[in-house]
Amino acid sequence: HDIRTPMNAIVGIGSLMEQEQGLSARMRTYIQKIQISSKHLLGLINDILDMSKIESGEVSLNYEPVSLAEQLRQIDSIIRSQTNERGQKFVIQVYGVIHENIIGDRVRLQQIFLNLLSNATKYTPSGGTVRLIIKEKPCKAPDCADFLITVSDTGYGMTPEFVEHMFEPFTRAENSVTNKIQGTGLGMAITKSLVDLMGGKISVSSEVNKGSTFEVELTVRIGSEQDKSGNIRSILLVSDDEYLIYNIRT
Repeated sequence: HDIRTPMNAIVGIGSLMEQEQGLSARMRTYIQKIQISSKHLLGLINDILDMSKIESGEVSLNYEPVSLAEQLRQIDSIIRSQTNERGQKFVIQVYGVIHENIIGDRVRLQQIFLNLLSNATKYTPSGGTVRLIIKEKPCKAPDCADFLITVSDTGYGMTPEFVEHMFEPFTRAENSVTNKIQGTGLGMAITKSLVDLMGGKISVSSEVNKGSTFEVELTVRIGSEQDKSGNIRSILLVSDDEYLIYNIRT
């Protein structure tokens, strides 16, 4: 925490510097490099703090009403900017979602989505595809819904030996391609810990040079169905992107 506070200040001051008028092209480049490096370092600090809390049992879930439509809107905004920058295609598909309002930890649920999708974008070359599929399945538990969340990519893939250990802290694939990609090796360990905390399951299949697929199974409580103003279908109305979303009711 003592490290994160000054890092937040550096990021904030860097943002203010970017808004200054009359900066030379060279100075603007220097500021952008400071911002990239400081945000990366802040991300490493946050991952380490999260892992520390998880290992010490200090993480608890904050249950509240969650709109899946709003979650997807926020996720699309964040991930699409990353995939556009890398020249990738980002596709969201929704199948048979009946219960769009659920009860869960909004922040931690979004963290699971973003960890998986950010990982997929990092390890997928330009021209590749990152896909998010959300499917609601029949649930036997009363007042609950079962969801299958799938994140797949057409990226570099992983060896069977690495897949066996990929959810362990500080584990990263070691080869000439992935060594150039920044990361702590904590993202997947944090994701699995959060899925476990929610009582869910996570699995992965991968093939070198063909891509990877992560599947998360979660059972969640159903929220109020009264407010439909933000339903998933409405997301179609706020984007012209043909790959944003389509909802197939089954």
